[in-house]
Amino acid sequence: MIHSLSAAIVAALPDAIVSIDRTSTVIHVNEAAEALFGFPAAEFIGRTLAETIIPPELSAQHDRGMARFAATGHGPVINRRIDIVARNRTGRRFPIELGIFLDPERRGEIFHAVIRDVSDRVARDSAGKNERDRLELFLDATADAWWDCAVGGETRYAERMSELLGVGEGALPSCEPSRLPWIHTDDRARVEDAWEAYLDGHVGRFECTLRVVGRDGAVRWLRQRGRAVEFDGGRPTRIVGTATDITEQQATEELLRNSQRLEMLGLLAGGFAHDLNNLLAAIRGQAALAATEPGTAPAVLESLEAIQLATTKAKILSLNMLALGKPRDEEVRRFPLCASIEETMQLARIGLPKSIRVSVDVSAATGIDIEMDPGAFQQAILNLAINARDAMGVGGSLRVDAHPIAPSSPDGRDPSRVCITVTDSGCGISPEVLARIFEPFFTTKPKGVGTGLGLAVVHQAITGAHGRVRVESEVGRGTRFIIELPALPSAEPATVGMLDQVGSLHVVVAEDHPLLRPMLAEALRAGGHTVVDVGDGTAALKAAVDPSFPVDLLVLDVLLPGMDGFRIHARAEEVLGRAIGCVFVSGDPATVLPPGSPTRVCLLPKPFEISTLLEAVRRVTRASTAQPN
Repeated sequence: MIHSLSAAIVAALPDAIVSIDRTSTVIHVNEAAEALFGFPAAEFIGRTLAETIIPPELSAQHDRGMARFAATGHGPVINRRIDIVARNRTGRRFPIELGIFLDPERRGEIFHAVIRDVSDRVARDSAGKNERDRLELFLDATADAWWDCAVGGETRYAERMSELLGVGEGALPSCEPSRLPWIHTDDRARVEDAWEAYLDGHVGRFECTLRVVGRDGAVRWLRQRGRAVEFDGGRPTRIVGTATDITEQQATEELLRNSQRLEMLGLLAGGFAHDLNNLLAAIRGQAALAATEPGTAPAVLESLEAIQLATTKAKILSLNMLALGKPRDEEVRRFPLCASIEETMQLARIGLPKSIRVSVDVSAATGIDIEMDPGAFQQAILNLAINARDAMGVGGSLRVDAHPIAPSSPDGRDPSRVCITVTDSGCGISPEVLARIFEPFFTTKPKGVGTGLGLAVVHQAITGAHGRVRVESEVGRGTRFIIELPALPSAEPATVGMLDQVGSLHVVVAEDHPLLRPMLAEALRAGGHTVVDVGDGTAALKAAVDPSFPVDLLVLDVLLPGMDGFRIHARAEEVLGRAIGCVFVSGDPATVLPPGSPTRVCLLPKPFEISTLLEAVRRVTRASTAQPN
């Protein structure tokens, strides 16, 4: 008989009510208890809990709890709700939520147990836990690392997170993902701003790309993403997310960005290269002509030489840009190595401070030819000389050597490769910079001083000729660039410029640039030739086929109004019915001769020296005489 509770209310409760005395004997049950455990009240009352609903493995624990309460008047489960396992009449075990309360009128003698079947809840929790466990296993098997953050509280991280951060094994701090101590200093504020923006509801999810610095000093790129799974008043209180190592992806994207910058550079540079090189050619040509005037003062000659040097440097700069931004088909041919190096260094000496000692020793490579674009090779050597000048500052030494390596014949006269070294006594290069030295646009020079193109051009030119270039350097001890190229025995002992004189020629010059055309005509007339100069393609073809002017040679700008130079030459030979030598000139470094062009034609990129033009005239004239068809 229960005196402290209304029997009607107890009977109507959806939860099972089981009342016991101090011996754990059941003295009352409601209908919900009968239904839950399968015992009718007659079989329930008068039996102990161990005989009815407590599983055997839990009986001893229950007895100890009752004995403790009898001795102390206190129990760990009194007035609390706990999850525990019970059994029904058939012996089936199932989870229950149990609350033990003392009878208010007979405290210490009567206990009321409120019992609720929580099988569904436990099943849901178990399914959720299994799902979380599977998700954790899945994430652990991927390249990502997961994290689970209680905002303002603790954060759990996957074991793989230590590897992604580069911090080695060990427990990670329980701070929020936006406050990890290894985040790069430059990125920390940005990451925290992204985290706060998500907490404040300004963005749909937390996402941030950041750098972390591991204990080994290596910089890694991570992408963190997260979404809230619990909220309080609309504000996230628990966020789960992943961290992904995107270091390789970032490197690939950087290469793509470099490629896009190069393409843009090519578009921009190609637009002005033609006009720029026309102006440079006119300046250089006029300076060269002025230098030939008798009685010119030495100081004036020195100034004219400086003007020519300046135009050469300007040409190198434009070629550096175009070589990377707009790769072109190069004019690959065989030429003497030693003569090219000596000519290049003679040019470089003018632009180096007199406090820098320059020495060139290529005697060991005498009789060796290489095969590549001569301009690209000279450009590479000049770029290395300029780089050495910048590394040395006010003084130092620059040395260029060349020698054969790995001879393929016993007498050593047929070397298979040749080595060129450019050594300076400058400040040297640190290991971390050395690893990136050939990257386009990478430079350690002050802003506005370096473009980051020179060494990238060197690497491109040498590797494009089936060679290789490497660097040896030590901070404070100088730098040595080592170039290896395929080598060939010299085809001809004669050097450039030793062609026979060809006498006076009838020459048609077609150039649309108003400064360059008279300079070309004057230079050819000074060489003893009769010249007709015109400014467009139509006039050039008319002059070339004029029977009153028996043309021997054409000097044609490739890009002319009305008709391009290639068509003018072909049409003139067709009309006259004979071979005509032609020197094509172009201010666009991307211009190349049509495939299969005969030896009676050549191409000169602007700007060029007057001597180079006259040499080209002699060469194509000899070729057109020897091979008229």
